[in-house]
Amino acid sequence: MAAMKKRLPILLCLLTLGVVQAQEATLSLTVTVEDAQPNIGQILISLFDSENYMQAPTAQQTGTVDDDGRCAFVFQGLAAGEYAVSVIYDEDMDGELDTGLFRIPTEKIGFSNNAKGRFGPASYEDAKFPLSSTNTAITINLVGAR
Repeated sequence: MAAMKKRLPILLCLLTLGVVQAQEATLSLTVTVEDAQPNIGQILISLFDSENYMQAPTAQQTGTVDDDGRCAFVFQGLAAGEYAVSVIYDEDMDGELDTGLFRIPTEKIGFSNNAKGRFGPASYEDAKFPLSSTNTAITINLVGAR
């Protein structure tokens, strides 16, 4: 019985830690992508949570374009913090960004905050945004080719 009394505070601490961690990972992010051709192609979206931007996505999804040239995504179970999103409008549905001369994209792209890059993707500093409320929604407008 004495051993159980010594373990009880440790068990309560572990249970509390588990509840706190579960609460931290309950945020969701809805991303709406606009300006694609209605009912043509797919949207490839990557979510990043650190300076590994454009290298190691936290999550990725693919979706089809609707009648209005839009596509919506929901990322759930996210922890509070800073994130950035990159989007490719894969018009020919080959699963990758098509590029032309000097690796300039021939398909539309987009970034959170509608950030724009020069000679490459938008910087993490320009694309990052805070995620701190339960249901956050952002809109990304595609730019580039066409």
